[in-house]
Amino acid sequence: MRLADLLHDLQEVDARLDGTRRSLELIRHQLGDRSSLDSPTHDLARAREALHQVETAERDLELQADSRRAKMVADEKKLYSGTVTNPKELGSLSDEVNLEKRALDRTETRLLELLEERDESTRRVANLRAALDQQTKAWNEAQTHAAERAEELQAAVSSLQERRDALASQVDAPTRSTYDALRRQKGGIAVAGVLQRTCQSCHVGLTPAIEQRARMGAELVHCHSCGRILYVPIN
Repeated sequence: MRLADLLHDLQEVDARLDGTRRSLELIRHQLGDRSSLDSPTHDLARAREALHQVETAERDLELQADSRRAKMVADEKKLYSGTVTNPKELGSLSDEVNLEKRALDRTETRLLELLEERDESTRRVANLRAALDQQTKAWNEAQTHAAERAEELQAAVSSLQERRDALASQVDAPTRSTYDALRRQKGGIAVAGVLQRTCQSCHVGLTPAIEQRARMGAELVHCHSCGRILYVPIN
């Protein structure tokens, strides 16, 4: 096998290895990432807090209503029991009973409003909880798939690494060093194909002599423009 063929094959394996490692890294970042559930979880927490506030206000008003009813009953009993005979006191007591009735009416009206708010808040909590449950189920399924995919990618990385090691072992150390340096400098493309006497990386024309030397493939032949190792495929 020509040296250029070895380096071309090595580059293909390296490209696949790089891509597989990037995919594996992306999958690993997804594993355990619950950020997609943060917003619906927060929405549910806020809805529950709103429901709690409505229920607390409702209980407080119910206590107020019970207290007003009890006082109103006591004042009406006192008003009509005959124990108070002073006209002025009777008038004051009657006014107080009327005030209590109006205040109770307002409290009961507000209680009806709170009842509607509680029902609406309860429905919102139920809907948000159902949505979060569905999203959590989808997240769990995605996590399972991601974990399985991570295992597949890790196995592929191991297999490609073995293939790379086998190819690299057939290349002498100075050539490997040159190849690795070019890959770092040239965006992962150290070996450029040649087609119609043109470098396929920088698209600059080559001399017939350079093309012929690259076709022989026994030595490293570099593009005089981009510096990459030239590879002429043999059909």
